[in-house]
Amino acid sequence: MSIFSGFKDFFSNRREARAEKAARTVKNPKAIKEDRWAALEFFNSVNEPEVAIPALLARFDFSLEHGINDTREKELAMEGITRHGAAAIPIVRGHLLTTTRIAWPLKILKSVGTEQDLVDTLKASLNFTDVSFDENATDKNYDILCYLIDHKVPQFADKLAHFLNDPDERVRFAATEVLVEQDDPQIPQHLERFLSDESAENTRIRQAVINAFWKNKWTVRNPGIFPEGHIIDTLYVSPQGTLQVRSPQPLS
Repeated sequence: MSIFSGFKDFFSNRREARAEKAARTVKNPKAIKEDRWAALEFFNSVNEPEVAIPALLARFDFSLEHGINDTREKELAMEGITRHGAAAIPIVRGHLLTTTRIAWPLKILKSVGTEQDLVDTLKASLNFTDVSFDENATDKNYDILCYLIDHKVPQFADKLAHFLNDPDERVRFAATEVLVEQDDPQIPQHLERFLSDESAENTRIRQAVINAFWKNKWTVRNPGIFPEGHIIDTLYVSPQGTLQVRSPQPLS
């Protein structure tokens, strides 16, 4: 159901027309700022979350050049959504599945929902299809992975590993950072291949993986693939598969 069709269920004809006009103004970055502010205030006064929240969420889909005005309007929209409390959760979650502007909706979800609501929504919002030709979708995956770094996502390692093969280095690196923060015995097997990956495009990832194996004392499953155990100048793989500090060579 669209925003506009939903108005008919709640308003008289006169107020319905006002709501439709206000909704168009809220999502119009070229509208007069006073008109857009008045439209936001209108939806802040609407008590039906099914009507007010989708209209207010539309304000987060663009940014104004004037940063102060942009922030003030978004804060007003957020205020109008969070006042509905838990009723806002399913509407905001549904919005996050489709929008590529996730920062403010996630801030709202943090305010009205639980950490599990947030994590479940982030996981559901990841796009596992080929988005290599869609910059907005790629950026959204990257942003979501950056948020997930601060959370535990049990039994999700196999799915997260999908992004280790993403064409975008930022996405691969963010996925690596999420994985190394998880408490999951499967993580090392997903990351081990980067220990020997000396390609320029994976330099950051390799360093992060080396640090993770060293810090967490993870075991390399096949240490024999490393000539003389060599990882980097200061580290080598022991016969037992753990990373060890290489002793300095004595002076001749």
